[in-house]
Amino acid sequence: MIHLMLLPVLIPLLASALCMLFRGNLAVQRIISGIVAFALPLIGLWLTMFIRENGAVAVQLGQWPGAFGIVFTIDLFSALMIFLSGVVQLGSWLFLVCGSLKREHEGFLVHPLFLLLVCGVNWAFSTSDIFNMFVSFEIILLATFALQAYGNEGSQIRETVKFVVLNFIASLMFLASAGFAYGLYGTLNMAELAVKIAESGTPPQAVVLGMMFLIVFGMKAAIFPLFFWLPDAYPKAPRGIIGYFSGILTKVGVYCLYRVFTVMFPDPTAMENWFQPLLLAIGGITMVVGVLGALSQDTIRRILCFHIVSQIGYMIFGLGIFTPLGVAAGMFALIHNGVVKSSLFLIGDAVEMNEGTQKLKKLGGLMTVYPSLALLFVLAAFSLAGIPPLSGFYGKMGLVMEGMVQGHFVTVALSLVTSVLTLSCMVKIWRYTFWGERQKDAATAPIHLPSIRAASGLVIASILVAIFSGWVMNLCFEASTLMFERTDYISAVLGDRGVVALETAVAEASR
Repeated sequence: MIHLMLLPVLIPLLASALCMLFRGNLAVQRIISGIVAFALPLIGLWLTMFIRENGAVAVQLGQWPGAFGIVFTIDLFSALMIFLSGVVQLGSWLFLVCGSLKREHEGFLVHPLFLLLVCGVNWAFSTSDIFNMFVSFEIILLATFALQAYGNEGSQIRETVKFVVLNFIASLMFLASAGFAYGLYGTLNMAELAVKIAESGTPPQAVVLGMMFLIVFGMKAAIFPLFFWLPDAYPKAPRGIIGYFSGILTKVGVYCLYRVFTVMFPDPTAMENWFQPLLLAIGGITMVVGVLGALSQDTIRRILCFHIVSQIGYMIFGLGIFTPLGVAAGMFALIHNGVVKSSLFLIGDAVEMNEGTQKLKKLGGLMTVYPSLALLFVLAAFSLAGIPPLSGFYGKMGLVMEGMVQGHFVTVALSLVTSVLTLSCMVKIWRYTFWGERQKDAATAPIHLPSIRAASGLVIASILVAIFSGWVMNLCFEASTLMFERTDYISAVLGDRGVVALETAVAEASR
């Protein structure tokens, strides 16, 4: 039974290989990738329910000891992220196969690369050691690079080269961090590292290691000041695929930050000295810089790309609060944002497919032509801004309330200001795109209804998150509490010996 935990990684990997075999047959590729797209959300939901009832599960490949072998571990947070990835993948696949790309482009390598990307993402959510996390990131980057350059346009190649160079630097630093961790503690298994760091009492070397991981995963998550690559790279991604990019890829970096700093560096005394102030400052500045960048843009994609950065700030704020409720609110914001941000990009792509452009000054009056698309945009945009009773409200409310209780008033104020400016950006898109008169030179092509219907799926998913917000928040709080306790995760990987060693080290440190 426990080997079924590998399905989120194995299924897209094998499907990617099958699509490569049929790379000349688009219909077969669509069927293969479609089966995976519908299967993974169901597997993610099953994993969430199973893990919630039975606790974290670890699979050790090759019968190596946990500290040395390849170990896949899924706890409640991992399961939630795999479920989120599956939902966003399904929405992106529906948009992709509705005709968002030319058939000759879609029929070559898009589907195998997309499936390889999903494999890498689920691998990152499932692994329990730093080296295999590095491997998963390289798989993600390989697929991302290829998809980013797809279409062979000059601007795409130029931005992809920048993307490659910056991520090559990040990969080198990731390897350096892994080597430093192994040199200090003789292992790269996160559960084993948690025990050894607790036994050592979080010395200065561990603080340096934590800073290195913050930089590595911060670049992946696009936090301030490491976000500069994203607003230029993501707008060049293919239609449909950008829905998965925007909804999931930066969230992998956030997931790694949550995972590393709750499992490996959870000492409250050490956190208050350097971790909390730094994370709270980064979270607040990331919110504001992202939304200010969005205000100055004139295309839908670039506005939304800066909002990816801005919304990451809320998730870092939740980690910076560093309480079970604060991290739970950050998780809720992550789940909500993964769905809503992807839906907004697909809505923008639907506008482009029907109008031939995303430039605001060349649009106008679309509400009379595409009323359903206008309604979808309003629901997703208001949710992004945190307007009640939509899904974005609940995570932000949790962050504000817990931030106030913990005394982080400046970051709370910045989060509220950012919400107001986010609403202003969404109103700007509405005013130029859906309101007003139709442009005289507006496109006269027939309405592409499949693109509009495909974009509706993720908006409906965001509405479901709002309807079941209490249940989702309870899941996030359970996941957060288990991450702070750590015994569920460490017991799955190391067994009772690991739990005893951790409890003994924590007890000695508290004397």
